[in-house]
Amino acid sequence: MPDRTPQPPPRLSPRLRKQALLLIACVISGSQLYGLKHPASVWPAEREVLSGHSIFGQPGDPASLVTVPLPYPLRPSWSPDTELASITCHRFIAVPLTRIFQRTLEHYGMERIRELRLDVYGGCFNNRPIRGGSRPSLHAWGIAIDMDPERNTLYMSAPEAVFSGPEYDAFWSIVEKEGAFSLGRERNYDWMHFQFARP
Repeated sequence: MPDRTPQPPPRLSPRLRKQALLLIACVISGSQLYGLKHPASVWPAEREVLSGHSIFGQPGDPASLVTVPLPYPLRPSWSPDTELASITCHRFIAVPLTRIFQRTLEHYGMERIRELRLDVYGGCFNNRPIRGGSRPSLHAWGIAIDMDPERNTLYMSAPEAVFSGPEYDAFWSIVEKEGAFSLGRERNYDWMHFQFARP
């Protein structure tokens, strides 16, 4: 009888990974310079990521992860007296994620960032399942970021979630310009969270 043991999905070859990264960079640059296709169209759908067959590969793959320096320090929500100078994310989102924080700093300035708690960090890479479930979270790929989780909990909706307020509109515009998605703006829950996959 043939072997019916489930086989893990094939890993992306280094060549395919390089092509995917180049495609992402070209489309984002083209969008910003010439008004071409929106960068959000570059990222795979969430269901494709969960299948393990997207450009992001498999969850928890150390070869896909990079540590990126931050334009301003972040304070972990679980240790607010600590300051982080860098965070770990998927290498394909390193450039747009860094730009999000850089443009946030340029727009708000550090004093206003502190006031709005746009420096309170809830996490990025975390190889875990979704809360209350068994499938991997997008955090397991390092392609989702949580900010100020205490004031923007999973099931808070507008106007209770602080990040739904008008003073955060510029921040969300920065996030969306880089092609990321706010679940708060898209679905009105989990306002702490933005991701580089189409919901």
